[in-house]
Amino acid sequence: MTDFHFNLKGTWNGSWDGSGQIKTNGLSTVVSVDQSMSGKGIGTNPDELLLGALASCFLITLGIRLDKEKIAYDHIAIQTQGVVTKRGGLHFEKVIHQPTIYLLKPFDETGTDRLEYCIHKAEQDCMIAKAVKGNVQIDIEPKFIAVP
Repeated sequence: MTDFHFNLKGTWNGSWDGSGQIKTNGLSTVVSVDQSMSGKGIGTNPDELLLGALASCFLITLGIRLDKEKIAYDHIAIQTQGVVTKRGGLHFEKVIHQPTIYLLKPFDETGTDRLEYCIHKAEQDCMIAKAVKGNVQIDIEPKFIAVP
């Protein structure tokens, strides 16, 4: 069995109106609480970072799944929305992925079924989605476009 290790260093100063910094091998950014939650709204925030982790993991996993299923595509674009509620404290309630797969060939109903399978498997296999399973609802609203 192989273990993979990821490291982050961070600092923080203040309360809701505070700010800090995080740094990983591939990311260095300022963090604060979003302005909508009475924070400074500078840099990014944990909500956007979780959204980014879920969306990027889904994109990568979907690309891998499409390749495994031999479905030719040009690229995948995504819009993802996160919903945080304040019921009994702040809670990341739901994520809505809206991927668009730009296909290199026209598709029919059978092709749509295969694409839906790939989307379902990508969501199942995404390790970040697995980490939040049971705590965050994830909905997927895909679109398929044949590139001329």
